[in-house]
Amino acid sequence: MTYNGNPSRNPDVDSRDIAVFTTWTPEETRALGAALAKVLYPGDFVALEGELAAGKTCLVQGMALGLGHTGTVTSPTFTLLHLYEEGRLPLYHFDVYRLTAPEELESLGYEDYFYGDGICVVEWSGLVAAYLPERRLSVSMERVDRSGSGEEAGDGEEGRRIRLTPIGGDGAWRAALLGNLCMASVNQIGDLDRGANEEI
Repeated sequence: MTYNGNPSRNPDVDSRDIAVFTTWTPEETRALGAALAKVLYPGDFVALEGELAAGKTCLVQGMALGLGHTGTVTSPTFTLLHLYEEGRLPLYHFDVYRLTAPEELESLGYEDYFYGDGICVVEWSGLVAAYLPERRLSVSMERVDRSGSGEEAGDGEEGRRIRLTPIGGDGAWRAALLGNLCMASVNQIGDLDRGANEEI
């Protein structure tokens, strides 16, 4: 996993409010998710975007682990919502890809989760943009090829570029969230390295 800094090309977004990571394995993506979970608080909301197979559910699996959930975490593609209540905080995991209209959220009682006491994560959040809380962490994921990334060549090995942008809230919240995430991700990288060395 590498931290790519905060390169913003959008003049409407303060580049200090963006963190970009690149992961090269599912384990690294989960480690970033676990690091993210460690810096989130009750009521925090994560709006998750990325094409099919971008690693969204893998990131959420890491978040669940970071919160202390020990069971299986799968995408709620057909059920729309999975609740993981074991651990430090509940995790409310939505996948709204199969909604036929954003208004269908209302029949799920979405307010209880979007504004609840746990962490809410919504995959394909752009499909329900009108319902998203004003203060949220936007996470976009895209597949990247190692051979074209400036990273060490790996014969087309595929990774994930993960861009985190806090939306709304005050500057102190945004700065604390990203600063704490960077520190937590460094600790997760150390845990990954120690685990790899123990297996050798």
